[in-house]
Amino acid sequence: MNSNLRQKFFTGAMVLLVTVFFIPAFAGAFTPGNCTPHKGFGMKRHHVSPLGIWRNPKMVQELGLTDEQVKGLREADFAHREKYLKLKSQLDGLRLEMEKLFSADPVNEPDILQLAQKISDLKGKLFVRKIESRLAVGKLLHADQLKKIEMFALHHHAKQGKKYGKAKHRRNLSKVEGAN
Repeated sequence: MNSNLRQKFFTGAMVLLVTVFFIPAFAGAFTPGNCTPHKGFGMKRHHVSPLGIWRNPKMVQELGLTDEQVKGLREADFAHREKYLKLKSQLDGLRLEMEKLFSADPVNEPDILQLAQKISDLKGKLFVRKIESRLAVGKLLHADQLKKIEMFALHHHAKQGKKYGKAKHRRNLSKVEGAN
């Protein structure tokens, strides 16, 4: 009787271990990156405007931004994002239209090429918006503040490369430091 109880206990323990550790692992519950925002969950932060530094109190303090600079960054950031979102929604609509054209049984090549040109034009406008936002930051901040932002970006990308092992994020900081 004692061995029968022991066998049931070990069987139950094994079922518990499999349930707790192996099934969630196979289901993808333990993903690399520890569920950080830049690793998914609908929050893509790849192309964040540099105007958004006003939202980070630590950056505001480290850069020594004045109230006027913060106000200017905030206003320029909202203006940039309004224009960016309008262009982005147009681009998304054109991409959907492109999918419709490609899914049609007789594919209409001239319409697809015309739509591809519109998409290309919108991507160009988005790129110009990105450059305009960088120029706006350059007008609002001093040279030493801009240099600090650049060093922060280089350091941040170097840490990302080490953290995730992606070669495209790695930077050689010794070259940057030697250039000063």
